[in-house]
Amino acid sequence: MTRQGTPIPADPTLGETLWRAWMEDPDGLVGVFVSGTGAELRCDRRRLLARVQGFADRFAREAEPERGIAAICCHTGLDQIAAFLGALWAGQLPTFLAPPSPRMEPRKYRESFAQMVTHIQPRWMVVDRLALGAVDPAALDGAAGCRLVRPEAVTDATAIRPPAPQDGAAVAVVQHSSGTTGLQKGVALSHGAILLHNRRYAAALDLQADDRVVSWLPLYHDMGFIACFLMPLLERIPFVHLSPFDWARRPALLLEQMARQGGTRCWLPNFAFVFMAESIREGHGSPDLSLSHVRSWIDCSEPVTAAAMDRFVARFAPLGVTAAQCGASYAMAETVFAVTQTPPGATRVLRVDESAFRQQRRIVPLDHDAGALGFVSNGPPLAGLEVRIGAAPEAAEGQVGEIQLRGATCFSGYYRRPDLTAAAFTGDGWYRTGDLGFLWRGEVYVTGRSKELLIIQGRNFHPAEIEARVMEVDGVHPGRAVAFGLADPASGTERLILLAESALETAGDRKRLALKIRAHVAQNLDCTPAEVHVLPRQWLVKSTSGKLARNDNRAKYLRELTGAARHAV
Repeated sequence: MTRQGTPIPADPTLGETLWRAWMEDPDGLVGVFVSGTGAELRCDRRRLLARVQGFADRFAREAEPERGIAAICCHTGLDQIAAFLGALWAGQLPTFLAPPSPRMEPRKYRESFAQMVTHIQPRWMVVDRLALGAVDPAALDGAAGCRLVRPEAVTDATAIRPPAPQDGAAVAVVQHSSGTTGLQKGVALSHGAILLHNRRYAAALDLQADDRVVSWLPLYHDMGFIACFLMPLLERIPFVHLSPFDWARRPALLLEQMARQGGTRCWLPNFAFVFMAESIREGHGSPDLSLSHVRSWIDCSEPVTAAAMDRFVARFAPLGVTAAQCGASYAMAETVFAVTQTPPGATRVLRVDESAFRQQRRIVPLDHDAGALGFVSNGPPLAGLEVRIGAAPEAAEGQVGEIQLRGATCFSGYYRRPDLTAAAFTGDGWYRTGDLGFLWRGEVYVTGRSKELLIIQGRNFHPAEIEARVMEVDGVHPGRAVAFGLADPASGTERLILLAESALETAGDRKRLALKIRAHVAQNLDCTPAEVHVLPRQWLVKSTSGKLARNDNRAKYLRELTGAARHAV
């Protein structure tokens, strides 16, 4: 393999930064792809670059003067990341799209895929064999001039060249949101914002040269994309990637690979801590399976709960998991990824007066648990990011309101959606997150989503806290509960609707479980659900990133369960 090319411009871009780093050690390990059976594919930089250049040459043959979107719809593996980097190398705009999930109804996937293609109008669509069977070829007709690229038809290059010159201030990639509340929005991220975020986040984590990231997170979600793919590449830290589908089928695979591969960093959404604690059987693993070397289990992507961390630590303490290893981060695609990060070993829980929080939207700390709510700190903001609560800069510490952000790592806008971009920012340039929270002693606490806020009999509730209570009831499948409100003109308030999945099969057993859920929620939140439906496995709708899609589940409830008495109380 030979290296050819022209001098690299001085202004850094993602491709140029990777090229410089990789030329210093072309044989260094990039990552390991592990199948559900444990089989490994190890990839060094020389092998990856040959594959990247092959895809870049394929894109360059049909490049037009104007940059276009290269959409990557592939499963976990070498071709998925090589196609993405190949588009970057060729000066195009890469974006990851979710491949079909075995848990998703094929018709629903085809509809979502067609809608996405029509929206983003890709110039290229890279689809692997596994995904192609679930994609309706007619969907590509919605994008004029879209070219289908089959990875198996792309050959590795022998002549390796530096990436195409670009402007460091230009948009580098388009990252799509998780789609829990409707059509996914394309977040446009510049080279400069990504590189700056990487430096600041690596410093906040105290990332070490001997770190290794192990992840099952999909790359079409910002946590997997940045924390478990781009950051390791830029920092020259190897990653280990598992398929999210393999992890869902056998969650112990993650722990096994953390031990086997020497994994030191792992990012997980809050529900995954509970899911693994409950689904991995007691006594799993050989006596030499140790996780004491892990530096960080980072809870992110949804409101962080102390209960989830506590259950995870208690369950896997025999393997060496400790509370000091657990951290929290508040993150979103619109700021590249992390907004905050707890310092290593310094996760804090603030106990606050429940009455003051619900009725006055104010934080009053308590030194006891009676009448208290617990909120987990997500840590201080990254260097250079400003955080305020609400539009008033003089908002007092402990005042609950919308979290707003400003800084150099904020996104460039929503791709092809100037209307959404304009609505997302205040007149003075602050990004409106739509999340609710408060600042306390310089750290950010997230309490929920403003758009999903439930107001029941004059009291504010967040779906996540209600869902967490539902999942405390034995018989409810971990991570599979949804809470939402429906307006009730007769009472002048919202009716609380709860949907929960269970493996219970008989109508009588489900009825009894529904009664337990109702009583548990009423006792712990002083809020009585109007309806509780216990449903079979796979009934609830989740987004491509695995989050509960509350709007979709509300629509499904209205379509299929309105007025249904079976399994409801």
